[in-house]
Amino acid sequence: MPKKKKKSKSQIIEDAAVIIQKYVRLVAADENGYVKCVTCDSVRPWQEMQGGHFVSRACLATKLMIENIHPQCPGCNGPKRGNLQRYTLYMEDMYGREFVENLLELKNTTTIYTKAEAYEKLEEAKELMKGLEER
Repeated sequence: MPKKKKKSKSQIIEDAAVIIQKYVRLVAADENGYVKCVTCDSVRPWQEMQGGHFVSRACLATKLMIENIHPQCPGCNGPKRGNLQRYTLYMEDMYGREFVENLLELKNTTTIYTKAEAYEKLEEAKELMKGLEER
């Protein structure tokens, strides 16, 4: 039997990000499974939406923050590059200007996870989904 290749730290973080993005879309879905894009108000099934990051997912300090991730349609999250003007208005309405400013400051910080911390983040993400599935 071939040896199973261990995942890298970045792969573990990416796995956690995928779970959190799914979680955010499911939490935002109505009883019929539809979600509204936070930047253009289009409504689609949660599976057709994406987990759009206010601060780019390239920033590790905010990549896994639920408050930084909200449902966005592929048009806003893709070609419109997050539709940031509308996203900023949404974020300020939702969390307040001070929170948004703090979030924007975080993108200038360096975050380095150990492999153990990455696994911990992955387990936390799995627990979020487990809690959602139990509801």
